[in-house]
Amino acid sequence: MVSEGTDAKKDADVAAKSKAAADDTNKDAKKGTKDAKGKSKDKDAATSDLSEEDQIKKEQLDLLAERARDSDPGVQKLALETIRTEIRTATSSMTSVPKPLKFLREHYVPLKNAYQATTVHENKVLLADILSVLAMTMAESGSRESLHFKLEGSTDAPPDSWGHEYVRSLCGEIGQEYAFRLEAENTMNDEDKTKTMSDLMDLVKQIVPFLLSNNAQPEAVDLLMEVDSMFMLSHYVDHTNFERVCLYLLTCAAYLPEPEDREALEEACKIYLKCDKPTQAMRIALKLNQQDLMEKIFLQSPPAIQKQLAFDLARQNTVLTSSEVDEPLKEIMSNAKLSHFYLTLAKDLQVTEPKLPEDIYKSHLVEMRPGSSGLSSNVDSARQNLASTFVNAFVNMGFGEDKLMSDEEAKWIYRNKEHGMMS
Repeated sequence: MVSEGTDAKKDADVAAKSKAAADDTNKDAKKGTKDAKGKSKDKDAATSDLSEEDQIKKEQLDLLAERARDSDPGVQKLALETIRTEIRTATSSMTSVPKPLKFLREHYVPLKNAYQATTVHENKVLLADILSVLAMTMAESGSRESLHFKLEGSTDAPPDSWGHEYVRSLCGEIGQEYAFRLEAENTMNDEDKTKTMSDLMDLVKQIVPFLLSNNAQPEAVDLLMEVDSMFMLSHYVDHTNFERVCLYLLTCAAYLPEPEDREALEEACKIYLKCDKPTQAMRIALKLNQQDLMEKIFLQSPPAIQKQLAFDLARQNTVLTSSEVDEPLKEIMSNAKLSHFYLTLAKDLQVTEPKLPEDIYKSHLVEMRPGSSGLSSNVDSARQNLASTFVNAFVNMGFGEDKLMSDEEAKWIYRNKEHGMMS
């Protein structure tokens, strides 16, 4: 009897568990049906939000993406060329996310799989170019898929054919890829290192001229800094863009660590020399404190510019010792005739006539000002006299004559008190 009761109890438990499992299965099925209906509704809602024109464009791109995965190479090539045209046309006037990129988002992974399965080289290159552009907005952050597909794609097509934003995205990934390869180079020999960086540097050589010619000089400089190739900058700079490039280099030099700060200054100096700007180049050479560079700039300049450079060097108390420098120019550098040149300039400007402090104060205008206190200029003040003495000295001392101290009848020194006489 006990055994029969135990068996009945076990059968009841098994039946209850089976019923519960069946209920759970039914709930999951209903939930899955609801989820599927919800997703379908969301997709229908997203589709209904599109305009009639956008809906037609989306259907065309969906069809093209499907044909891009076709096994027939001819059909695949035609579809890829059409997609390329659609993306380039939309990218050329980018004000937001281009519609082809938005509509092709769901096809990114299938196209990647199609790329792995494609065996025709021409089609594979076309597909790599398209995937490189799509990866700009669809790839995972840090994956550098856009750069990877670009390196696998066509080498003759310039990157700027896909638009400025694409080039900017490539610049960021090039810097990351260069840093990654640089760490891996520690275990390579020199020949392998050259091969490792060759494809990246070829791409950089295509991007830098585009950036320099499209008012993106800071981005070009940053890209070359990231790939340790700042020395290449002077090869691409010309008279139309050197000013912004050099200004950015000089600004960056103040924040770069050694020796990169000196490299930036030297490159700016090289660019100034290339663009026939010796005075700016000499200013950088003085900052670098390189005597050889100063002599090189000085001797390469025409005679009229050499005289100006001599005055610039004299201002910094720097004298070039090269035997090729003329003696008159060395005298200018050594400030031996500084007073003579100062007086000559003053005569040319007609300012050699001594001035009284009243001429500097414009006191006659103050007395005529309405509401003035009416104090007479004849009132003698020791403090005012002391101030006038200093003003007279600073204004007239370069000319060697004045109307206060050199006038014996005025006896100006005795119109000051003890501390004024001492001054």
